Amino acid sequence: MTYLKGCWGKSPVQRLNVINTNGVHFNPVSGNQELLALNCGEHKPPRLEHARKQPQRSKGASNISHMTSPYNDPQYKANRRQILSDGKHTICALCGKPGANTADHIVSLMHGGDNSIDNLQPAHGSCNSRKGALQQSKRTAAQNQTRTQIKTPPITQQPQKTTENNFFSESTETPTLIFSPYLENQPELAVTGEMPKDDWRIGREQPRLESVDVGTFSYGPQVADWAQRHMGIELMPWQVHALSGQLAHDQDGVLQFREALCSTSRQAGKSVALQALLGWWITEGALIRGGPQSVMSVANKLDRAEAIFGSLANILCENFGAKKTAAVGRKSIEMPDGSRWEVRAATKSLHGGSHDLIVVDELWDIDPEVVDDALRPSQIARKSPLLSCWSTAGDQSSETMIKMRQQAMADIDKGLTSPLYFAEWSMPPHLNPHDEKNWFWANPSLGTTITIEALRAVSKKESFMRAHLNQWITARGAWLDLGVWERNKTDIPMPEGGFLSVDTSLDDARYCGVRAAEADGKVIVQVEFVVETEADMWQEIARVMANTEVQLLITPTLDIHVPLPLRRRTTITGYAELTKFTTLVRSMIHEGRVQHHGESLLADHVSRAVLVKTPTGAVISSQKSPGPIELCRVMVWAASAASRPKSNQKPMMVVAR
Repeated sequence: MTYLKGCWGKSPVQRLNVINTNGVHFNPVSGNQELLALNCGEHKPPRLEHARKQPQRSKGASNISHMTSPYNDPQYKANRRQILSDGKHTICALCGKPGANTADHIVSLMHGGDNSIDNLQPAHGSCNSRKGALQQSKRTAAQNQTRTQIKTPPITQQPQKTTENNFFSESTETPTLIFSPYLENQPELAVTGEMPKDDWRIGREQPRLESVDVGTFSYGPQVADWAQRHMGIELMPWQVHALSGQLAHDQDGVLQFREALCSTSRQAGKSVALQALLGWWITEGALIRGGPQSVMSVANKLDRAEAIFGSLANILCENFGAKKTAAVGRKSIEMPDGSRWEVRAATKSLHGGSHDLIVVDELWDIDPEVVDDALRPSQIARKSPLLSCWSTAGDQSSETMIKMRQQAMADIDKGLTSPLYFAEWSMPPHLNPHDEKNWFWANPSLGTTITIEALRAVSKKESFMRAHLNQWITARGAWLDLGVWERNKTDIPMPEGGFLSVDTSLDDARYCGVRAAEADGKVIVQVEFVVETEADMWQEIARVMANTEVQLLITPTLDIHVPLPLRRRTTITGYAELTKFTTLVRSMIHEGRVQHHGESLLADHVSRAVLVKTPTGAVISSQKSPGPIELCRVMVWAASAASRPKSNQKPMMVVAR
C-alpha cells in the first residue's frame, strides 16, 4: 500500500487510484469516481441496477475490467462535457454558485430519468450528493411511516474480503485539489425551505442554532462519500450538515474552526457520524493534509469510547492494511503511513501526545480538567487541528459544555465568528414539549432510524426532555408559561441609559451584564456582554458606563473593585432583591411589559429558570435549574430597577444662612 505525500492544496500532489472491495475506483484528492469490477479469485462483481453481465475473462487477463454503467454511456459523457464546458465558471443549478464539476440528473435514474442533455444540469459534487441524500432520506421516511416499528440498520456493513490488501496504485498525473462548496449559513434557521410545516414526522436537516459565516468550502461531502464506500452507509442529511460545518476550510485547505460542538438528541446517529469522521481523517484526510495523522477518540466512559472501535477497526484493517491493538483501555490502530488512532476514556490522567484530531463523545459528562488540561494542550503545536465534540444536552454540572455553548450562543447573538463551530438540534424552549408535532426539532433522524411511535413510548419519562428533546430545562417548575418570553420580542431600538446589572456564574467561569431601560411604559432588556475574566468584565462595564445616564447594579462580591469614578452611580444588589422582585418581574413579563430583541442566549437562561418558594415569597433558583441562569438573574435586577417611576422634578438647592 502506498500513501503519497500531499500538501495544502497549492503544490502538485501525485494522483491516487483507490479501489475498494466493492469495485469502486476513487481518487480521494480530486473526488472523481469510476466503477470497476475486480476479478480476484472468488470475488464477484457487485450487482448494480444498470450493470450488464460481463463475459468471463480467460486466465492471464487483467484483473481489472471496466464495468458497463450509465456513467460510461458515450451520450452521458458527451452531454456532461457540454454542460460543464465553462470550466470553473460553470454555475451550479442547485446553489447558484460557480465551480460546478458534476452532471446532476434532474430526474434520477432510479425514477426513470435518462442521460439526455435535457435531463442533466451542472452541479457541485457536494450539492449533488446532498440532493441525493435528501431524496434517499425522504424515500426511506415514506416507507417507514407505514410501519409501527422499524429495524435499525447496522452501524457498519462489513466489506467483502479479497485476495489482495493493496488498494492504492500510483500514476504520474498531478491534478489539483477540488474543493467542495458548503451551503452558506441561513439567516433564519427556523425556515429552511426544505421542511414543510406539516411534515413533522421527518427530522430537520438544519440545526436550530448554528454559528454564523460558515465558509464556502468543506471536506464534509468527502466524509459522506467515504462512509458510503467503506462503511456501506449513506449518511443522513443532518450528519452531512454537521460534518460540513466543522470541516469548513479556506482555499488553501486550512480548517476554519479549531473546535466544534454538535448537539442533538439521543439515538440520532452521532456515533455513526464521528466514526465516518475518524475513518476519513486517518486515510484520505492524511493524504490531503500531507502526512501521517495522530488521532484520538475519547468518551465519558471507556465502554462507550471502545464501542465504535471494533467495526471501524475492521474496515481500516481489511481495506487499508492497518494493524490493530486490542488491549483493554489501550485500543489503537496503526496505519501503513504512520498515522495512528487511539481510543481512551476521558479521565484526568489523559496527558501527553500531540493530536491532529480529537473526537469527544458525550461532552456533557466530561470533567473540564480533561478538556482544558489534557486535550486542548495536545493540539497547540499541530497545524489546523480539530477538537470535534458531540453531545446531548447536559445539566448544571456540565461545565465544559456549558462554557462552550454559552460563548457560541453569545457569538451568534452578536453575529461574530470564532474558532468554535456550534450546531444544535433542539426544540425551542417556548414550544409545548407534550405536543409530538414539535419533536422533529431535536430529532434529525426522525423518519429514518427512529419513529414518532418510539418517542411516544418514552415521552412520559423524566429524562425525555433532556435525552430526546435536547433541552436543558426540566419538565416541571419553569417560572414562565410556555411561549410568554418569545411573544415579548420587539423591534423597538434599545433606549439610552437605564440600569446595567452585573453578576458572575456560580463557578465564576463567566461574567455577564444585562442592561434594562424604560420606553413608553415598557422595559426593554438587552445582553451587553458575556466574558470569561474579571478584567474583561470591567472593560465592558467601562464601555457601557461611558454613557453617564447608565446606573450600575452589582453584587457584593464585585462591589469592592468598582472604580471610584463609578461609585456614585453604583448600587449593591443581591439575593434579597432577587427574592423581592422575582414575582414582580414575572408578572411584568406575562403582561408584556418586559420586552427584548430575541437574543438566543438570554432566552435560553430565562426559559430554563426554575421558581422555588421561600418563606418570604418566590425566587428563581440556580441550584434547582438544570443549567446556568445568571443572565435571567441579572435581568430581574435590571428590569425591576428600570420599572421604578422616575421623578421629573429638578433637585432643589437649599442654602442655609
